[in-house]
Amino acid sequence: MEIRPETILEHSYIGVLGVDNQGIIQYINHRAEQLLECSNSMGCPLEKIDSYMAGKLVSCIEQDKENQTFHIQKSKVAIEVLVSPLTCDNGSKGAGCFMRTIEDLEASALKLPNIKEMRMQFQTLLDHSYYGIYILDHQGIVLKVNDVAAGLIGVKKEEMIGTQITDIVKNGIVDTTLTPAILKYKKPLTRPLYVIKSNKYIMASGMPIFDEQGKILFVVVIEHDMTMVKELRTRLEQVEQVADTIKSELSDRNLLELKNSKIIADAPAMNQVLTVLLKLAKMDASNILITGESGTGKGLLSKFVHHNGNRRNKPFISINCAALPDMLLEAELFGYEKGAFTGASDSGKAGLFELANQGTIFLDEIGDLPFPVQAKLLKVLDDGEIRRLGGTRTIKVNCIVIAATNRNLEKLVQQKKFRQDLYFRLNIFPVHIPPLRKRREDILKISNFYLKKYNKIYKQKKRFSENCLEQIQAHDFPGNVRELKNIIKNAVVIKEKDVLDKIISPGITRQKSRHSSSFEDRKSMVSQGLNEELLEFERKKLEKAMARFDSTRDLANHLGISQSTVVRKMKKHGLSLD
Repeated sequence: MEIRPETILEHSYIGVLGVDNQGIIQYINHRAEQLLECSNSMGCPLEKIDSYMAGKLVSCIEQDKENQTFHIQKSKVAIEVLVSPLTCDNGSKGAGCFMRTIEDLEASALKLPNIKEMRMQFQTLLDHSYYGIYILDHQGIVLKVNDVAAGLIGVKKEEMIGTQITDIVKNGIVDTTLTPAILKYKKPLTRPLYVIKSNKYIMASGMPIFDEQGKILFVVVIEHDMTMVKELRTRLEQVEQVADTIKSELSDRNLLELKNSKIIADAPAMNQVLTVLLKLAKMDASNILITGESGTGKGLLSKFVHHNGNRRNKPFISINCAALPDMLLEAELFGYEKGAFTGASDSGKAGLFELANQGTIFLDEIGDLPFPVQAKLLKVLDDGEIRRLGGTRTIKVNCIVIAATNRNLEKLVQQKKFRQDLYFRLNIFPVHIPPLRKRREDILKISNFYLKKYNKIYKQKKRFSENCLEQIQAHDFPGNVRELKNIIKNAVVIKEKDVLDKIISPGITRQKSRHSSSFEDRKSMVSQGLNEELLEFERKKLEKAMARFDSTRDLANHLGISQSTVVRKMKKHGLSLD
């Protein structure tokens, strides 16, 4: 039996179409008419049936392109079109088209050995992963979820597929979910989630996947149970305790404070600061000037330099240049001999520069250094030697000098309040710490660090709500890290609920109005002795002034008392500007 080519083409499941160089249909089989949703189209211009397809075909004929492929969308199906230019016996040009649906193409591709194997690998990874895995579309609808992820929240995976991920929050299964924030900000996100029904925490990390136009195709979320690492964390804490005990015997106490503080610096600007300071520390560089607003951690970074330098096992000496009157400050820095001044020790005393020899000395609030003392400090920096008050001999000292200030030294130089030569000598390696509002990448990590710290100290289990995290992230923190730390400490101690919400209130002041005291407050005050009442008033007065001023000298001027009295009273009440 002879089978004619026309018979084969007419019964083919692939749509076949032929046009001349004008785009006129010279041949079309039944399947092609089905796909293009037309009939009796032989001899018709393809332009009338599908203008986009006609334009592509004419372009392929004119450019004589081999085997060009493109897609078209009809009302019912999406179609893949393969075009091949043709040359007839008489030399005229044309094109042949072969069409099939994208659905058929995908079904056929899934039967290919390589594709089938890849699909099997993906499904195996999903089903046998140690982690919970979600795949969601650009609207937050669950496309795929494995048994581990469903098991973490106690829901069957069949019940989750095709649902909005936010439903698990609305149904009271978890307290929050990552996907809405990822879709909103188009950035990866990692955050602990609280499973309400099982009273446990899981750590979730989400990643948006984009198409070529930058639109989100889908979101992949990976989760793991935090209880799985509880034993390892306990062991790690035990090891750290042993390490801290050993280090406390070998290192200066100030270095332990640094170790416990853990500098958090994910922001590029802060990372750059640490990179520069680390390089200076490794090269044993001196005359480092750290500037920045109050509360940014200048003292902590000075210890960072010392700890990472070659002198880490030598002394680290720190002094606040605004904390003492001129004469006492000079005596503290350079020491004094017997009988140097009234009240001087009979045996004399070594100064802080002598004590810091071979180590590091940190001069905090250098902008408040009295003018007469500045000349002596310049002498030390130039010659590397000091002379005690009342002494005649010079003493060689070799130490790293780090100074810090929140004041504008250049302006002080212009106002003749700070020596220009000393400024140039101190400012050999300037480092500026950005305020917290300019390193917002660090805010949430710092918040979680202090939340964990104060939860442990006060034996609490407080956690941030989603609204609270957004509030913290949006706040400018004029008091920088110090303000953030105090806000979290207050919330952990004062707030009754375990879920912290709205912990930043602009109207809150540290001191209550005397007229708004409750009956219980007045009753408590009556029950106190006169001395306790005076001490409480004194402490609150100091706290209120500390909220406005950054140095003990300014505090003294505001309160109308001497600087040494301010320092003594702050020490008595356990208060500090750092």
